[in-house]
Amino acid sequence: MSSGKVVLVTGAGGGIGAGIARVLAERGWHVAVNDVSAENAEKVAAEVGGTAVPGDVTADPAGLVEAVLAISGRLDGLVNNAGIIRRGPLSDLDPADVDATLAVNLRAVVALSAAALPHLSSAGGAVVNIASMAAEVPQLNGGLYAASKAGVVAYTRQAAVEWGAHGVRVNAIGPGMIRTEMAEAVYADPVLYERRRALVPVGRIGAPEDIGRVVAFLLSDDAGYVSGQHILVDGALTQTLMRHFPQPGDTA
Repeated sequence: MSSGKVVLVTGAGGGIGAGIARVLAERGWHVAVNDVSAENAEKVAAEVGGTAVPGDVTADPAGLVEAVLAISGRLDGLVNNAGIIRRGPLSDLDPADVDATLAVNLRAVVALSAAALPHLSSAGGAVVNIASMAAEVPQLNGGLYAASKAGVVAYTRQAAVEWGAHGVRVNAIGPGMIRTEMAEAVYADPVLYERRRALVPVGRIGAPEDIGRVVAFLLSDDAGYVSGQHILVDGALTQTLMRHFPQPGDTA
């Protein structure tokens, strides 16, 4: 249990972020729920007994940290979960989409983490960055999403080395296929759902709470010797390349 500890979770008004907030609250954390939608932040905060800290992570990252401190007086953990995807092929990227993707997915992670560092250091805290399996394998027609998440992973590794001396651990999680409100249009189609599910070696599509449980571990003292890692939480999906290679005795 982490009773009395405070964690800021960005982009927690729904989807993976809300799942993270629910798991952490169940395990005794006081969750500061951030979302660009004040309504969604307040809804999840009420559900988990936390505090809503609405705001755009790209607008005033330091202000979000100060808002949490003003309410709770401390900050023990930071989960950089907020993210966007602007779809399209690399050959036809809109510069505005590039800027928006990098602003939310990478620059906000850097700025929020830097703002939180002094407070996490005094608490012996930790940062968990939500990256993506797309950081390891390309997401076709996903715009600059994969590149931005690969940047998060590289940043995580460097921050872990630089901030270890400050008593702060930094890790990343790469979610695989997770069923969220944003993806419901895909998974509501039973044929498409089954085709996707069949690709995952563990035999199911993930839930937001699957990510939340790994976040809870990485924030806990049980992970005190874990830092600089990108942990894929994808049911082994990214490890399945060789199953597509023809083998002796295969039939078409």
